Amino acid sequence: MKNKLNLLLVVATVASLGSALSSCKKNADDVAINFKDNTEIKDGTVRLLNFKPEIKDKWTNIQTEFKKDTGITLEVETASEGQYETTLRQKISTDKAPTIFQINGPVGYGNWSDYCANLTNLPVYKKLTDTSLSVNVNGAPRAIPQTVEGYGIIYNKALTDKYFALSNKTLPAGVTKMEDINSYVKLKAVVEDMQTHKSDLGIDGVFAPSGLDGSTSWRISGHAFNMPLVGEYGNATSMPKTLEFTYNQQYRNLIDLYVKNSTMTPGNMVSSTMGAESAAFASEKVVMIQNGQWATNDLTAVDGAKAKAENLRYLPLYCGLDTDLVKEETQGLCVGTEAYWSINKQASEDDQSRASIFFTWLFDGNGKKYAVSDLGFSASPYSGFKTAEFASTDALAVQVDAWLASGKKSVPWNFTLVPNTDKQREPLVEKLKAYYNSNLADDKWSELVSDSKSTWTNLVKQIEASE
Repeated sequence: MKNKLNLLLVVATVASLGSALSSCKKNADDVAINFKDNTEIKDGTVRLLNFKPEIKDKWTNIQTEFKKDTGITLEVETASEGQYETTLRQKISTDKAPTIFQINGPVGYGNWSDYCANLTNLPVYKKLTDTSLSVNVNGAPRAIPQTVEGYGIIYNKALTDKYFALSNKTLPAGVTKMEDINSYVKLKAVVEDMQTHKSDLGIDGVFAPSGLDGSTSWRISGHAFNMPLVGEYGNATSMPKTLEFTYNQQYRNLIDLYVKNSTMTPGNMVSSTMGAESAAFASEKVVMIQNGQWATNDLTAVDGAKAKAENLRYLPLYCGLDTDLVKEETQGLCVGTEAYWSINKQASEDDQSRASIFFTWLFDGNGKKYAVSDLGFSASPYSGFKTAEFASTDALAVQVDAWLASGKKSVPWNFTLVPNTDKQREPLVEKLKAYYNSNLADDKWSELVSDSKSTWTNLVKQIEASE
């Protein structure tokens, strides 16, 4: 997942495209078209620019089956590794421009807004189990997710059940089981009381360590850091020029909760590794760990594991956030993707309709099986996949699907807005180390806040200077 964070945040490179894009063809007509279906269009060509060279060969089968089912030819061109933005810029103004192209989220939309069609009437958009997962601008969807991943606080139900069965526990009002926890206040109360019953539960601490070693620091400097960014920026559509860090206290709430209710002192936790943290959960020495659906095997299928996959559950990252976008009583998991598809609004309406027909075929028709088997879209946000045939067998993916279907509002991945991931995270991790080593002192947290704000501003200036 650490690599995924780096891949997600190609912002620093795409931001330099601004001046080149300003000369591209623009279309002032931004009306949502009424897409035609396959009864009206039975031939022609739809062009797709593929982002991932590693699945280049997988498209051949999809092209054949799509043509067989719809009569429409799917042309797929694959950009070289690391050259997607350059290839798209070269192709977008030609007569072979892609009808379907990929953006990496709101920042990507900011660079390609002249080409991202209004998808309000796209049939498959209406099949999303949570429409907030699309890239929405001014109330209109501009790109749809290919697949999604989710993360949150993972807990072991066997151990929480054991805790709730204790006769001498102290619970906050309204909480009799984990499912009743729907706020930071309730989560904190339960975790702190659970920590006092370590010996009763046979654990070393409630939370696995939240280390700052390179193998694991992304959980705190990336995924937990997402929460104050969501609070500050909401559904942002471009890279913010400044970080006010208005919600730094909510970020601190999470960190302090993890660190104070763990298995070791903050200073010793600095060097903790991902492997050791996952092993602590797997061996049932801890009850909780912040991680995502990619972690199932690490938490249940390693040597000596006692934790069982069927006991894995999620809680959202409750931290006291209360904004127009995030209300704790309706807060879901942090769910997002590194890849969205847009339809080129400079293409003809018939070509845009052909793109719509492809999406319907892939996400709500005969192509669904190829989306899973060939493209690897194992956790789909589209309702057409919510059948036994396409049900995920991965325990944490199943839980993400359940949260998506629960009616709760997913929290977007705003860490994709960071100007430069590595250069923002490196000093943040160093300040977190100082904070841990000070035993969570207020002055070290103030330094962290100040440094994060200035780092963000300086990175934006560097990007602007390079344009």
